[in-house]
Amino acid sequence: MPKITTDGKLKIEDQDGNWSFQPIGRVMWDAVNADADTDDSDDDVKGTELRRARLGFAGSIYDWSYKFEADFAGGDASIKDAYIGYGNKLSDNTKWGVKLGQSHIPFGLNTKISSKYMTFMDRPMFADSSVSPARASGAVVSINDSDYKWALSAGLQNGGFDGDNDTYEINGSTFAVRGSFLPYNEGKNLVQIGAGYLTQGGGDSFKFQPDLVSHDDSFKPVSTGTIALDQADAFSVDAMGVFGSFHAMAEYLDHTAEPEAGSDIDTTGYAVEAGYFLTGESLKWKKGYTSGISPKSKYGAWQVAARFESVEVDPGTSMEDEYDQFTLGVNYYPTKNTRLMLNYSKVTDLTVDGTGADEEPSALKFRAQAYW
Repeated sequence: MPKITTDGKLKIEDQDGNWSFQPIGRVMWDAVNADADTDDSDDDVKGTELRRARLGFAGSIYDWSYKFEADFAGGDASIKDAYIGYGNKLSDNTKWGVKLGQSHIPFGLNTKISSKYMTFMDRPMFADSSVSPARASGAVVSINDSDYKWALSAGLQNGGFDGDNDTYEINGSTFAVRGSFLPYNEGKNLVQIGAGYLTQGGGDSFKFQPDLVSHDDSFKPVSTGTIALDQADAFSVDAMGVFGSFHAMAEYLDHTAEPEAGSDIDTTGYAVEAGYFLTGESLKWKKGYTSGISPKSKYGAWQVAARFESVEVDPGTSMEDEYDQFTLGVNYYPTKNTRLMLNYSKVTDLTVDGTGADEEPSALKFRAQAYW
């Protein structure tokens, strides 16, 4: 008889571990009250949204693996992951693997962390965007220590399966590489340092226009405009530390877009966050990124967190765009697979086309989520 696991998931595998199959999915329901702080009430966002509704499956057959997951939020299916992988040992302490299909681009810490495990409802506004793209179709090769004390991955990818660029836009071919290592790892305490490089070939168009305080912002004054792209290059550095119930995370990004005509557009951004579990849990680290937590008590786990972020487009020029934002959050985990989130975000400094703006958008956001 096959082995069946039901602790927070449904996984079926044979007794020798030669094959496995697991249905996967997540549901995230949001309620948002966002004030754009403009004279036009149409710029405000108030209401509810099914942010993510994903279904899929994952598994393995001997040294081969596979995963497929699609998002049905909004009524249209959007393919997220769809790949076949192979992995094996190079030595007793070193592993390697390759993914063929659509998967994450190996670049950026906040972009790669799963939405199931993010501390806040929204990523920093430079993450999962045209300056730090999330997924594409191609090949990704990785090599790492068996305990992921160090890891290196590189990918050559080109566009997505479904052509849906509402969330991110990838032009031409994309080559990316990311590495990370643990200079300190003692029990539940660790420090990780990471860095990445990305280069994109030319394509039809490029545009970076982030939402400021909520996923569906109507007021989006920070923008590069739409340009025909010749090439783009980016690098990122990041750090993450976990010390018992406290964690901290920081990432810096520099992206340069080279248009077919006109001067380069440089975009820089950084985000710093810190969080603390009031009930004694620790942020779970897994394979170089964060993962889910298990409450110590049957009454669940409580976490408080804060983040500050800043983005600049064409800094130092007469057309400079800039915004600073802080976010406060409270998370409640009734079980290891469910979470309730409450966030408050506010823009404290806004510059558009080189001129300081009076608007200070803010938003109060709530989420109920479950995953398996």
